[in-house]
Amino acid sequence: MFLGWRRWFWALVVLAATAAGGIVLTASRFQERVAPNTFVGTVPVGELTPDEARRRVRVWWETEKLRTVRLLLPGGSLVAESRLSRLMRLDDDASVAQLPLQDFWDAAARWIPGQEPERRVFQPVLEFVADVGWLKREAEKRLPKTRPARVFLRDGSLVRRPEVPGRTLSEDALAETILTSVRDGRSDVELPVAEAPKHVPDEALEQIAEVAAEFSTRFPRSNKPRNTNIRAAAEKIDGLVLLPGDRFSFNQTVGKRTIENGFREAGVYVNGRHDTGVGGGICQVSTTLYNAALLADLKIVRRSNHSLPVPYVPIGRDATVNYGSQDLVLENSTQTPIGFSLEVGQGVLRVRVLGRKVPGLKVRIVTEGHKSWDPGVKTVKDPTLPAGTQKVLEKGGKGHSLLTYRLVYRDGELVRRDVLGRSYYRGGPKIVAVGTGAAPSPSTIAQTTRQSGSAGTESR
Repeated sequence: MFLGWRRWFWALVVLAATAAGGIVLTASRFQERVAPNTFVGTVPVGELTPDEARRRVRVWWETEKLRTVRLLLPGGSLVAESRLSRLMRLDDDASVAQLPLQDFWDAAARWIPGQEPERRVFQPVLEFVADVGWLKREAEKRLPKTRPARVFLRDGSLVRRPEVPGRTLSEDALAETILTSVRDGRSDVELPVAEAPKHVPDEALEQIAEVAAEFSTRFPRSNKPRNTNIRAAAEKIDGLVLLPGDRFSFNQTVGKRTIENGFREAGVYVNGRHDTGVGGGICQVSTTLYNAALLADLKIVRRSNHSLPVPYVPIGRDATVNYGSQDLVLENSTQTPIGFSLEVGQGVLRVRVLGRKVPGLKVRIVTEGHKSWDPGVKTVKDPTLPAGTQKVLEKGGKGHSLLTYRLVYRDGELVRRDVLGRSYYRGGPKIVAVGTGAAPSPSTIAQTTRQSGSAGTESR
């Protein structure tokens, strides 16, 4: 009886050991799987291996990324329609790495009554890859624009107009807004919009308190096309405000010289010759502004002289502009904000730099090393003119070269000597057409002579 009991005991021990060994062997060969009843978004991945789950999520995304969403502004204005693939990218590994995995013992526990797993949903990990610059440009075409701060001098009084901020995309919230909308399955995405920050705060505008410097030039009142151009360019600059360190570009501010932009055809210089072109005369605006900036002790970043001297300022103090090639660029190198106030009167252009005067500051502009030369006379044959007659085609002008300085004084003491640069006016020869046609009658000679005189003294 005793021996029979021992035999059964050891049989049970062997049986238990064998079962335990089998369980251990099975557990060692068990591959971890995603916990049951788990989803990535709407994709079921429960009881799949991580590799299988990764592939299933990728299959879902390859279809999902072709979906088109509408990007809208508050109020419903359409900014763009875009496929999801242009806005975001799926991170397969991160999407699966966040999932709970079960080992052999977790799987075995499922067979215990009352251990039904709860449903767990994880969002796919999407990376924001949209071109924010493109979205911002498209949105701002439809958003209210900023109205810049302006400051003027009118009838002796300073007039300030604070900046009215426009609206812009909120870049900080942009990625999360789009990702959340896409995860929720929405086809319409309302983009986050915020008030654009003010470039010129109201308190900065209040610091502009007086005329820091001014300069005036005169122009003939009879040349209406040229005067129209002067007025059009001046209006585009009038009131402009620069904070310390800001730069002003004449070409960027005034824009292209076209009929559509308010300009007319008038006299210009072209390579030392007198000609006509749309926008002729606006160099008087850039020149007058340049001289006012010199007297206000602003930094001159870029300036070019004409090919011939101009009559409205001393030689060496002009500033020519030509859209796309020659620009006048100024920098507010002072410690306070400044503004440009331009006034066009009856034959007078006046530019004032508004800001704060520096006590004891005085500026002088001087030149040295002035050289000049005569390009001479160039004759060309003209068979349409009678033989022995001449006609002035181009009156030309002398060439000049000189160096210009700005002398800055504080309380009567010279503190700085700025080299403004060498002005080189190439000049141009006088061009005379010599007739090679049939010999003229006395009356024709007299008429041709009168025409030549009027052509050489044509008003600009």
